[in-house]
Amino acid sequence: MTAKIRILVVDDVRLVLTSLRRLLERAGFHVEAAESGADALALLERVPVDVVVSDFMMPGMNGIELLREVAAKWPNVRRAMLTAQAEKDLVDRSLADGLLHAAFGKPWNNQELVDALKALAAPVP
Repeated sequence: MTAKIRILVVDDVRLVLTSLRRLLERAGFHVEAAESGADALALLERVPVDVVVSDFMMPGMNGIELLREVAAKWPNVRRAMLTAQAEKDLVDRSLADGLLHAAFGKPWNNQELVDALKALAAPVP
C-alpha cells in the first residue's frame, strides 16, 4: 500500500480550508489545516508533511513569510501558494528563486489542483 501524501493547507478563511480539506481528502491526500502562519509552524513542529499550500494574504504572517520559514526549517517540504491576491511579480520571483515550487490561483480548478499537488509531491528521480 502506498503512503498517503500529507498536505498542510494554510488559509485564514475557514470556508476555503473546509473546501480544500474535503477536495483533497476525497482525492486520497492526508490533510492538515491551519488558519495562520503561526499555527502552521507550530503544527509542522509536531506533524511531518510533504507539501505546504499557503494563502498569501493572512493576518500576522503572510504566505511568503511562512514559506520562507518552512524552507529554512524543513527544506525537503514542497511549497506552494494558492492565492487570488499575491502580486504576479512576487510569485514569479519566488518561483524563480526556489522559494515556491508551484503557485495556484483562486478560484482553482479542482482536478488541475489535485493533479498538480500529486505531481509536486512525487519523489524526484
